[in-house]
Amino acid sequence: MKFKKLANRSASLGKMLLFCCITLGLMTALSTAAAQGNVLTHIKMPMNDTADNNYGELAFALPSQMNVEGDILRVLNYTGGKEVSAPIFLNGSKVTLHLLYPCQAPQILLEPAALKTLLEALDPAMMQVNYSEELLGINGKPAIWGQVGSQEFVAYQPTNQTAAIIVMDIALTAATKVDFLGNLSITINEGTTPLTPGFCPDITVAHATATAQNNATPNLVTDNEVTPAENLANRRAQMALDREAALAKVKKLQEDMRKK
Repeated sequence: MKFKKLANRSASLGKMLLFCCITLGLMTALSTAAAQGNVLTHIKMPMNDTADNNYGELAFALPSQMNVEGDILRVLNYTGGKEVSAPIFLNGSKVTLHLLYPCQAPQILLEPAALKTLLEALDPAMMQVNYSEELLGINGKPAIWGQVGSQEFVAYQPTNQTAAIIVMDIALTAATKVDFLGNLSITINEGTTPLTPGFCPDITVAHATATAQNNATPNLVTDNEVTPAENLANRRAQMALDREAALAKVKKLQEDMRKK
């Protein structure tokens, strides 16, 4: 898998930060679901800024031949909070992770309608989204799925206080979306926030410093155990069935949204 850092691009809003430390963390060849013998590579991308503040970690798995490019990380203001935006490119197709830090952070897992309202505070264009009626699952948590213009997105809460939106170029293949979303894990560093003291009206935000934190999110795609051959074969077969089912579901959701 090829990695490279793109040249810095200008940003008109917010504080521009480097999306640095793009690394292979557990460069493990994964046995997958594909009948073609497709091999996935597990990638971890720490979300650090130039001041060494760590907002979390993005982990996912993609076919080993996929070209992955990291862009710059930005911290931007929006009505009611701040967001951390981390773009990556998968074979040239853009995928952007947005972490939302609202001043009035939710304390519970939101219902889909409440989560949509949170997204609309980020960008009024979200009111024009064509949502699927079905929920997806990201790392064991419910996620809403929709399309607006030439982009598709999935949104969910990695933690109760922080929502994540994964915006994908519609040109990205359904198979790539299944591999990416099916193995996606976002670990939020709750010791770091872009909300500086005084930013939120009538709210005192303590200055947060980056702290080392273990990855508390179970990694569903990494298996370091040595298993008997028969168990490995069974696991491959089950993964193949799961992937084919997920691929069929994504294609159906895309077709349903385009009919609306």
